[in-house]
Amino acid sequence: MRRWLLRFFGFSSLAATVLCALIDFIASSDRVEMVFQPLGALWLDVHNRSLQSLHTALTSDGPSWIWSGLLLPILSQPGIVVFGCLALLFLALAWMMPRHNRRGEFDDHASHGRGGRERPDYDDPRYDRRRH
Repeated sequence: MRRWLLRFFGFSSLAATVLCALIDFIASSDRVEMVFQPLGALWLDVHNRSLQSLHTALTSDGPSWIWSGLLLPILSQPGIVVFGCLALLFLALAWMMPRHNRRGEFDDHASHGRGGRERPDYDDPRYDRRRH
């Protein structure tokens, strides 16, 4: 279940990366150089009130280290970079998680092949290659 969730977030982030690349490509089509918009500018274009309400919620009691130290540097990066790093992180975590077979046991990649069958030991003299 966790692998599926990480893969879902990974491929969703990858789709957002492609969408941001498409938006940046269209925005810089009449220019000579490629222009990458920061994630904050894209968020302002899509839904201005949600970014402002997040800012007021985090900084209502005074300066917030979450806004100035964590979110502001992320929002100043291009959307392609942010969503691409998230996609890479989620997909790498999903790939590193162990698989479960249908019985709920872990599937060891070294000793089992796909489907939970054991690999034949070709060095074993009892194994007859003509039979298979």
